[in-house]
Amino acid sequence: MTDLTAAVLAGARVLVPVTERRRVLAERLSAAGVLVDAVEFIAIAPSSTPADLAIATAKWCSGQYDWMAVTSRNAVAAMAELARTAGTSLAEPQPSARVATVGEATLGACSEAGLDVTLVPSGKSTASGIVADMLEGPGRVLAPLGNLASPMLTRGLERKGWVVDTVEAYRTVDGPGMSDELAAALGAGDVDAVVLTSGSVAERFAAQSPDVATRTRIVAIGTSTAHAAEAAGLRVDAVAGVPSYDGIVEALVGVLAPASDGNPGTSTEDS
Repeated sequence: MTDLTAAVLAGARVLVPVTERRRVLAERLSAAGVLVDAVEFIAIAPSSTPADLAIATAKWCSGQYDWMAVTSRNAVAAMAELARTAGTSLAEPQPSARVATVGEATLGACSEAGLDVTLVPSGKSTASGIVADMLEGPGRVLAPLGNLASPMLTRGLERKGWVVDTVEAYRTVDGPGMSDELAAALGAGDVDAVVLTSGSVAERFAAQSPDVATRTRIVAIGTSTAHAAEAAGLRVDAVAGVPSYDGIVEALVGVLAPASDGNPGTSTEDS
């Protein structure tokens, strides 16, 4: 972080969503002097159809797919563990088999699993971005998704001529959520900013904190998260220009930096 970024963020109180195994953003902000309230709004649970996931993973590792389209690090992690248990790796069918993915975290998970990524959307870093940039079929695509994923990726690729095998790789379930004390602090304006990292986090935050003070700034990691937050009745003050942790940090600086008129600054939203 730059000195200016650290100066703006130091001492700010920010609510940051985490999961049991994913606390990178919270740790990064804490190291910059942010007073972090880390909250597990969601938890990641194993697939409800583990046999199907094991079969799909084995088929991928044996080279039976032309592509894998993956939008979550949780899916990559679940498949990588199954591959290791079977004595192989997700990288086994490459370079013939190719991978399309989105997002900083998922790219990192692919790298850890030994996967070379061929396609990262040039436009929106979302499932729709994968569909837009994917070549026309024919061929077979594996789409390991979470239980809350929309069918858009599967349907979009099928319209482009691909045969798509969709499998549930993990489930997003309710986490412990936030304390009554933190909810009260949000209502009282004692929290400077709230970070929303997914639509499911936004929905659970809205359900647990109906009263958020006007001075508390809400920052979404991307437009789909912002839309989910607004649909849940939340006011979104900024959207990260790039859907990544760097983008979130930049957006936080934008809304927390004092402007010349004494009001918080604003960040440019990703349209």
